[in-house]
Amino acid sequence: MLSVKFTTKVILALFFTILLFNLSIPLSVFASEVAQHSGEVLVHDDHGHGMEPLLFIIIALIIGAATSHFLKKSPLPFTVTLLIIGLVLGVANRNSLFEGYLDSISHAIRWAGNIDPHIILFVFLPTLIFEAAFAMDFHTFKKTSSNAVIMAGPGILLALFLTAALMMGLAYFGFGLQYWNWSIALMFGAVVSATDPVAVVALLKELGASKKLGTLIEGESLLNDGTAIVIFMVFFLALTGAASDTAPVIEFLRVAAGGIFVGLLLGWIAIAWIKKVFNNAMVEISIIIATAYLTFYIAEDFLHVSGVLGLVALGLMIGGVGKTRISPEVQHFLHEFWELAAFIANALIFIIVGIVVAERAVFTATDFLVLGILYIGIHVVRAIVIAIFYPAMKRLGYGLPIKDAYVLWYGALRGAIGLALALVVAGVDDKYISPEIKNQFLFYTAGIVVLTLLINATTIKFLVNSLGLTAIPPAKALMMLNAKQYLRNSSENALERLKKDRFLSRANWSIVSEYLPDAIPLNQEKIVIETIAELRRRVLQKEKSNYWKQFKEGILGPDGVVLLSDGINEVMDAGGLVPLSERKDLEELWHTPKMMSRIQKLPILGKMSERMFIDKLSVSYDCARGFVEAQEECLTLVESMVRSAGDDKDELKNLSMIESEINENRIHGLTFLRNLRKEYPEIYTAIATRQASRLVLNYELHTIERLLNKGQLESDEAKKMIHAVEARMKKLMDSPPAVYLPENNELLKNIPWLKDLDDATFNEVATEFQSRLFAIGDVITKEAKGGDGLFVIARGTAKVTVGSQLVDVVGAGAVIGEISFLTGKNRSALVKAESPVTALRISYASLSRIVNKSPKVEEMLWMIGGARMAGNLLGQTEPFNIWRAKQLKKLIEKGYIVSGQKEKNITMKNKIGVLLSDKAFDANNKEITAPSIINSDITLSPNARIFLATLEEQGTEEQ
Repeated sequence: MLSVKFTTKVILALFFTILLFNLSIPLSVFASEVAQHSGEVLVHDDHGHGMEPLLFIIIALIIGAATSHFLKKSPLPFTVTLLIIGLVLGVANRNSLFEGYLDSISHAIRWAGNIDPHIILFVFLPTLIFEAAFAMDFHTFKKTSSNAVIMAGPGILLALFLTAALMMGLAYFGFGLQYWNWSIALMFGAVVSATDPVAVVALLKELGASKKLGTLIEGESLLNDGTAIVIFMVFFLALTGAASDTAPVIEFLRVAAGGIFVGLLLGWIAIAWIKKVFNNAMVEISIIIATAYLTFYIAEDFLHVSGVLGLVALGLMIGGVGKTRISPEVQHFLHEFWELAAFIANALIFIIVGIVVAERAVFTATDFLVLGILYIGIHVVRAIVIAIFYPAMKRLGYGLPIKDAYVLWYGALRGAIGLALALVVAGVDDKYISPEIKNQFLFYTAGIVVLTLLINATTIKFLVNSLGLTAIPPAKALMMLNAKQYLRNSSENALERLKKDRFLSRANWSIVSEYLPDAIPLNQEKIVIETIAELRRRVLQKEKSNYWKQFKEGILGPDGVVLLSDGINEVMDAGGLVPLSERKDLEELWHTPKMMSRIQKLPILGKMSERMFIDKLSVSYDCARGFVEAQEECLTLVESMVRSAGDDKDELKNLSMIESEINENRIHGLTFLRNLRKEYPEIYTAIATRQASRLVLNYELHTIERLLNKGQLESDEAKKMIHAVEARMKKLMDSPPAVYLPENNELLKNIPWLKDLDDATFNEVATEFQSRLFAIGDVITKEAKGGDGLFVIARGTAKVTVGSQLVDVVGAGAVIGEISFLTGKNRSALVKAESPVTALRISYASLSRIVNKSPKVEEMLWMIGGARMAGNLLGQTEPFNIWRAKQLKKLIEKGYIVSGQKEKNITMKNKIGVLLSDKAFDANNKEITAPSIINSDITLSPNARIFLATLEEQGTEEQ
């Protein structure tokens, strides 16, 4: 397996490198709109034979690798260092320092200095944009996206107008911009508003600053690159005479929405394809690479919509929804590959930026003054934009603390995209834009790129540290101190054990000791701080990693790992201030959508809804099982923390609290599993079968790898055996054991009051029932509503309330709606599902036909409904309203129904009765109508029914 992965890496790296630098033909809509280019795209001579691009690639990669390796401790960010190197190379080549023996290098540098901007847009951009979107934490992006949209939408519009106003103001006061107009100025504003977060985000990660801040800066850049290019195109096409007749606002919305749609559509196709592949890195990664470039190509060249926004949508979709569709063993390699691709792209593009600036910049002394004013001006403009939108931004998503706002303001670097757009302007025909404007446009853009990278990128570290954004919380510092101490102690113990090894007895142990972790000073003051929040965050991280471990092993399904991980993210947003057991996400996770139960009533969608309902229950069960297993892993983590805590009473107290919270979660999960397993055993059987099958396959795979490592299998034989196991794994993933629900007959056989029916009547009743599924909280029947059918609960439990009072909790076998059917009156109770409920419904019309044929069914319904009516009425009447619930229930259970047709005169000695229907007459021939409590002798009308219960055994208990 290792050799396959290594070979795959090499092949894909070579493929990407070749792809990256040989697509020199413009593919964009720009090509069709720009009449002429500079004509200096590639320089040939007798020595180079057109190989300058290849030589430049070799030189740039060597420079990038050397910079990353030898200058890794440099205070300058990686990209800034490359930019400086590019500037030096460009200046040297411009002054003919490479001529003579180094002509090939000179030509290679000249090729880079005159590079076609479309290469940057169509070759580099898809890699950089997709990698940034794909690697972004989807949950954090969702929470910061509202602020990113503000900055990339209304924010960039305001910024470009203010920047354009600054340029026109400079033109008005005679700073050498006499040829500029508002169209040029607005287009320039769009170009310099495109931010590049590479250096800043990398630095924030290195410093350990807030992930939320880094994601906001990166998210804003991804989105405003798209909007900046779209706005740029509106003005650029207008200047070159290729603008459409559509209103600019409508065109902007079309281009933006169209790009997002292309990205989502191709992303959906790619995910559907990847889902059919299993553990094939070459296929899966090739699909993703092709989809990224195809998205940009189709969006820009065919549909003329935003390729950048399409790539953002694609990257977020594959990195979010599609993450669980990529084979677990491929995911790590996939991230490594895109990191490599981004590294190569950044190494080349920043060297090219430096060379382009040095090779092609044409300027005057006044231009330097304008550039200085412009550099200050764009910071003032950004400050105004953030200040205007700050009241909204500090309330949306995670919010925007004032210190983060300073970094957001100062960290808005400009990079390759702005320069590429400026190069597009520089390459347009002189009849559209004058040479003076083109030179100034390129110089100012390049100057802003260089200044923001040389000044902002190198000093932002000081700003971040000054604001205290990298300060480690005291609780985390204490945990790190304890971890370092534990590491030192365990290493020392390991060293002592090694000294006893007879093969190492002559080792110089004093030298070996120098390689131990640094010792913690004994006199170091102990940090006294409540660590409960940090402990919770650590446990949550462990829980989340366990979910992905279960997913990788095939024990937890793709839907389950996404739902559980999203739930963890929501809890972690609280920063550990909320107990681990107070998790609303669990209840939402284990609930089935109420809409599914409503769709069941539709004739065509009923069966599909039922299937969806069961699938959701299956996912809920899968989540609950994975949740319980993760809690047990967290308990193991806490136990290890307890051992390392020693005699620290405060930490032991905190760990005890954490342990109780985890145990509460575990019990909650086990209770859910037990109830669902009891009510829906088919789901339990199917998932348990899937998990057992995968565990067997995992064991087989590990056994093959173990035999290979021991030399008991040849590599080729092991590879074939592994492929065979993976084929069965794929089959299990695609066709897991199905959940087969029992037929109505099987469910009705478990209903006690239907067991006594003869087979013919039972079958007739069974055919009239239709199954209905209800999610937790769904209303089964409403009070004060005419009856629309009788329900028999086959599985699950439901709460019965009258008004605001809970009167009963009913389970399997309970009948709902029989009183309304028997009495013809409105329902008196509200019945809601307390758990997922499977109920069987029969319409009153069908039930009436069955009752007419089989009076025994009516008698059973009267027995069930009469007992419930009697219990409800007696429970509200003295002295029964002060009885214990168990006592009243015992009385009702011993009751029976008497019909006026069978027994006319009722003696009430030591009895209590409830007239259920029609009427009766007392000893004075006074009429009594149902429902009424009867405690004296009466005479029943022929259609009357009365519930009777004996009070003899209750005499002493009443007291």
